[in-house]
Amino acid sequence: MTKTKMHHRGFTLIELLIVIAIIGILSTLAVVSLGNARARARDAKRIADLKQIQTALNLFYDQTGKYPQSPGHATWSGHWAYFSKCLEQGTNCGFDISNYVPVMKNVPQDPLRKTADPFANDKTYFPGFPTGCLDGQNYRLAVNLETDHPALSDDLDGSFYSNNDGCEDSTRGYCVGVGTCSGW
Repeated sequence: MTKTKMHHRGFTLIELLIVIAIIGILSTLAVVSLGNARARARDAKRIADLKQIQTALNLFYDQTGKYPQSPGHATWSGHWAYFSKCLEQGTNCGFDISNYVPVMKNVPQDPLRKTADPFANDKTYFPGFPTGCLDGQNYRLAVNLETDHPALSDDLDGSFYSNNDGCEDSTRGYCVGVGTCSGW
């Protein structure tokens, strides 16, 4: 009687574990890259939103002769809610407006916050008006970016708001605005 050897072709346990480990590493890299791409896309939207709002503010200025001076609020989001109502409805602008023609139908909101909640205290888009120059000739719009976007090198810089949470590139604060008020 002759014994014949049967050779089974297949993968060993070690080979399977190595393949699974490589797939896991590649999946992790793909997820991290996707997250970074999403953050960059949100930042690009934020920058585009502020430029769109600047255009609306120029239309507002042409109509009223002033930029809005929305009343303050205890939260970042509250400031934005008041400011949005000013551009959309002509209310909460800091002065009376007659025969107002809305300059924006819907003021953009931060991509991570779809609506401005006046009772939240998270950083979203933020309008600023210098307390030393309430003449309606100055404004700042600020947002905190998630990435070190190249636009940070071409924006307004400085601590325009309290607690050094202004427009410094080191904190990814992106700001646009008009005026050279010494109250900044």
